[in-house]
Amino acid sequence: MSKYDVTIAIPVFNAKIYLHETMMAALEQDYSSIEFLIVDDCSSDGSIDIIRQLQQNHPRGKDIRIVSLESNIGIGAVRNRILEEAQGQYLYFLDADDLIVPTTISLMMSAAREHDAELVMASYERVEKYNHTSPTVLYQFPNKVFTKPNEFAAYAFSSYAPLQANIWNVLMDLRVIREYHLQFVDTNFWEDMVFKYNLVTYVTRAALLSDVTYSYICRENSLSNFQKREIISKDEIYRNVATIETLKSRCQELLCRPFFANWLQFVLDTDFYIICNVLRKRNIITPRISNRELRDILHSPLSVMKTLRYGNIRCRLYKVLSILPPCLSVRFLNVIAKKR
Repeated sequence: MSKYDVTIAIPVFNAKIYLHETMMAALEQDYSSIEFLIVDDCSSDGSIDIIRQLQQNHPRGKDIRIVSLESNIGIGAVRNRILEEAQGQYLYFLDADDLIVPTTISLMMSAAREHDAELVMASYERVEKYNHTSPTVLYQFPNKVFTKPNEFAAYAFSSYAPLQANIWNVLMDLRVIREYHLQFVDTNFWEDMVFKYNLVTYVTRAALLSDVTYSYICRENSLSNFQKREIISKDEIYRNVATIETLKSRCQELLCRPFFANWLQFVLDTDFYIICNVLRKRNIITPRISNRELRDILHSPLSVMKTLRYGNIRCRLYKVLSILPPCLSVRFLNVIAKKR
């Protein structure tokens, strides 16, 4: 029996400037049974002092729990610690510099109860706070319910990332996560995308809400905001490639699922996205990525014959590009990338 209905989990690392506002948005939820789980990844800016003050002074302070790590382990590992620690039936991630509306949890829990949903996703806005301006982009779902096996996964892979890569603003039944031993990749980039697109393959009952409940704040120098750079490490590129390889490891497991061809296209499209970025920035990546290395990023787990049988047209194209001579493959990839 879970101690709470919901755990709002906030990974924290040196977020003092924004953390109080984020915490107040969480604590102002109009739903009562919430644990506020803070996992501090060795902050050095006094972030946790803010949380401790709220523990002592806020009416919901008794429901705030702090887990302080002994060493900095990175966001992927922090999220895994949250999966272990959370005491709610459902888990909801909130980034330490973002905001939610007071009805966020009540709206999502209402949908979860009504449809016995294992996962609920609501809509959000992206607020880009650069150069003293705050343009807003809305990401809004249709109101939609999924109740049949493979139906939600088929929707998730019906086009490239219709659900977006984020793991925040998603209400997830922890029983599903723990039953299938799902974990985040221990990395600082795309750990959320890999987790989310693994999770959807295990979910039968899900709901999408058109209600906008979350403000995703993009600021200069944030982890999710790539700044103009003079040098990019080759190692960084290959950490991203390795993250996508963890998705490919499930290829044989998903081979006979009805959404498999679109799933494989999604994975290879992500590799292609990496290649396009490398081609655009190749002159500032050090050491240089060779043509053979670039081509091999498109490696597919399937043989040629299985790609013909189980893949779609785009998967087959990627397979051809991955076995062409490196110079010829990269030449074609350049042409395709320029037309994107």
